[in-house]
Amino acid sequence: MKQTLRYVTGIILLTVTGLFLPGSGWSRALGTEDLKKIQCAQDKMRILAGFFNVDVKESEKTYTLTDLCGAAADKPVTMPDWFAEELARMDKNKVVFVKTDNQTYSEVDLWRQAFSNVYLYLDRAAQSLEPNRPIVLEQLSRGYVGNRLNLMATLDRLNKDLLRGQQLVVMKDSMGGRARSMLSTLELINNEFFSTIESFSSPVSQRDDKYRQSVMAVVVLANHLYAQFMGSPIPATPPDPKTYQTTQADRLYILTLIIIGSVFAGMFVFFLINSKRDSIGRMLEDYRAKSAVWAEDFNRQFVTIDIKYIVFGTIAIFMGFGFLSGWVIGGFFGVFVFLFFLMVGGIISIRVPSALLESLKRSRGVKVNKQLMDALILLSNSLRSGMDIVQGFEMVAKDLLPPISDEFGLVVKNYQLGTPFEQALDGMVNRVDSRMLSYIVKAIIIQRQVGGNLPVIFARLVENIREESKLEEKLQALTAQQRIQSIVVSVMPFIMMAVMFLFQPTQMINFYTSSIGMIIFLFCVIWIFIGMHVLRKLGDIKV
Repeated sequence: MKQTLRYVTGIILLTVTGLFLPGSGWSRALGTEDLKKIQCAQDKMRILAGFFNVDVKESEKTYTLTDLCGAAADKPVTMPDWFAEELARMDKNKVVFVKTDNQTYSEVDLWRQAFSNVYLYLDRAAQSLEPNRPIVLEQLSRGYVGNRLNLMATLDRLNKDLLRGQQLVVMKDSMGGRARSMLSTLELINNEFFSTIESFSSPVSQRDDKYRQSVMAVVVLANHLYAQFMGSPIPATPPDPKTYQTTQADRLYILTLIIIGSVFAGMFVFFLINSKRDSIGRMLEDYRAKSAVWAEDFNRQFVTIDIKYIVFGTIAIFMGFGFLSGWVIGGFFGVFVFLFFLMVGGIISIRVPSALLESLKRSRGVKVNKQLMDALILLSNSLRSGMDIVQGFEMVAKDLLPPISDEFGLVVKNYQLGTPFEQALDGMVNRVDSRMLSYIVKAIIIQRQVGGNLPVIFARLVENIREESKLEEKLQALTAQQRIQSIVVSVMPFIMMAVMFLFQPTQMINFYTSSIGMIIFLFCVIWIFIGMHVLRKLGDIKV
């Protein structure tokens, strides 16, 4: 079917070319030097076709290039030693049966037809230069169309893989691997055949130049085809690794350069740190002061942790990721990537303790808010039964669960140790990020100072907390879309990347292990987090 379509295309080209051919105005586009090159390439195609002639004995296959081929003209051209056995095998490989010719062609016949088509094309181009031969443009173009149709049919047959029984016959692997590159060259020659045909339908001012360019391109490709056959094939096996091994002197030289570079780099860092000694000392003192403050704040959240584990743990994570990235990228750019991640880790590590502390306070405040209603009811009942506020706090610390039991119990302990009750309540407000808890503390302080019915105040606060909880639940339902969008924005890119990894693992691994791939991945991750933050802010409504 494919061959039939190509023949129909050729006939259409022939018809269109004949319709658009001008009746006059042709000038002989090729010069004398071009004719020499054409005849030399033509002679090489003749020699290749002769090599593939099984009717001629191997001893008789000795040829000589014409004087037009320069330095190689006087040297005898003999059939390569490797080709004798290959020629016999290819001749036994019957490929296609042509009904019109009532003949079965072997692989040798197809290759010989291909070289003959190129030879006939070059012969037609050479004849168009003869001054005494009249040129009929329509006849010339029809001849070129015939050359192209014949070459297309031959290439179609050579590119087919045949299945004989359980054995797959791949003709592209013939001639010790040379067939693949030679078929590629023949495909390019076929394209130039088409360019030659197109040149006849070009404007008169461009026709001669296009005709010459296409013919000379076929000459160059024919010479290359000859060189591919006569030269060595591309090795099918990888080269010997010993070829690329370095000597001990090379390794010693490289090691010496690395040591010298490391010494200079170390000296530069030493002098840089020595010049910034005072600044580094002040930074260390500030860090120690901040560490003490952070440790105290974490203790207020009932969390005992060494701040240096957070700081140096963050630096270690970034250092490890930077080392892997730099190792994958390699070279100077890999070192730069490692230093970049190390610098980013050092900057972020200073801010991680405060961010972690704020997150703990926020999380603890949410948990306390959920227990405030039960605490207020218990305080109100204890006050109605005749207890004072301190005894009510003791009951909350004893009967409820952490974290509110811990906070109320700490207030009672501070009061028992001599701290004024109002000051102990202020300490609880500072520890817990809860707006409703601050309202309760203010109500207790005001009641102790000016008097009042505290159970009634607690009852109203319980009602307010209940209404606020309903309002927050309604807002959560209204802003659910923004939260889901933020999750989708953060998850979908990674899901799509995983799907692409499943379908194209090699391409994806090669891309994301390259320098540009890692930079793009990091850039996308940053913008994904920015998008998540923006969408969350859109749904963040404070009551």
